[in-house]
Amino acid sequence: MMKYIIKTILILILLVSAYQTKAQIKGTLWDVKGIYDVPSYKTVSTDSAIGIIYEGLLYKNKTQNVFAYYATPGTLSGDRSKDKNLPAVVLVHGGGGAAFREWAIMWAKKGYAAIAMDTRGNGPGKKHIDGGFDEPNALTPYFTITPQVSEQWMFQAVADVILAHNLIRSFPEVDVNRTALTGISWGGIITCLLSGVDDRYKAAVPVYGCGYLLQNSSMRKELLKLNDQDRQTWVNQYDPSNYIGKAKMPILFLNGANDPHFYLGSYSKTYSLVKDKNICIKIGLKHSHHAGWDNGEIFAFINSYLNKTTPLNKIEKSERAGRGVSAKIEIHAPVVKACLNFTCDTTSVLMNRKWESAEAVLNNNRVTAAVLPLGTTMWYVSVTDNRGLQSSGEVMFVK
Repeated sequence: MMKYIIKTILILILLVSAYQTKAQIKGTLWDVKGIYDVPSYKTVSTDSAIGIIYEGLLYKNKTQNVFAYYATPGTLSGDRSKDKNLPAVVLVHGGGGAAFREWAIMWAKKGYAAIAMDTRGNGPGKKHIDGGFDEPNALTPYFTITPQVSEQWMFQAVADVILAHNLIRSFPEVDVNRTALTGISWGGIITCLLSGVDDRYKAAVPVYGCGYLLQNSSMRKELLKLNDQDRQTWVNQYDPSNYIGKAKMPILFLNGANDPHFYLGSYSKTYSLVKDKNICIKIGLKHSHHAGWDNGEIFAFINSYLNKTTPLNKIEKSERAGRGVSAKIEIHAPVVKACLNFTCDTTSVLMNRKWESAEAVLNNNRVTAAVLPLGTTMWYVSVTDNRGLQSSGEVMFVK
């Protein structure tokens, strides 16, 4: 009798889990056969980070193969028996990237299970693997629209991440209720999209990437090369602006004020679609995988939701009164610095505008600056806490 009860409970748990998996994916472009399954995989290398190849969706009438690195505190120490009830993070690389072993290890050192997959059909050393996605001339076909959706890179890349999430959640050492997603650049685009498609994540951090790519980003010129029909198809199917507004998890948006690919115009429109958000805009932040994932705000934000540690401070609302500006702040860690960040530049390409910072005052949970410099075209306030972590308000555009 007891065995029957236990079996019934296990079946119910599996059914609930399956329902949760389908909750948001169902009805989207990725609602296809195999997307809800835990993919089969094989181990191809054993080290501090384990190299695996897992099965993706059908691609050119065959099951696609996807390479990934998986790391945990146990893979680092060599004692997997200590891996229990781990929070987990899914790591999505950007353009020209790969399954970064060091990225997975970085998170394992923080006490996480981490999986970093390659969405380009490559394995170690960026060498193509049998059954991997094909890149003509080793160039990722980001915007190519083909007659078969299953042969489009963006479709397969998003599916690769969903399946990696299915896989890491299936590992017994992982707590399925504590998973997060972060991606760099193109991985940030995918993270923005998936935040509105896969609601199993408890937090998401797109770095650089955003939506509205046809409007105000370096991707605009590539989209304009497509014919009208293909361009509209790509935007309708893949632009994150169609998805991120449905996100149920909190999101941290992290970008540089002068990012060369994701300009603050489209960036601000993207984060405006999300209610539960933190923002971190940094002057001088370079655009690269390492410069992106090295920001301490990413771990602090994710860890605050998965391990209930001290959250980032949150600037809730920025206002202008005459020539003065102010912003309300939700304080979680002591503030050691407050700034008004502004540009008086009118250069049409937002990435080329020169930004300046001036000291602001924190008083009664409000950041204030008495004077907004004459000629200011864009501004935002920011605070830095005693951990050296920055939080920003929304970018305000002066008409």
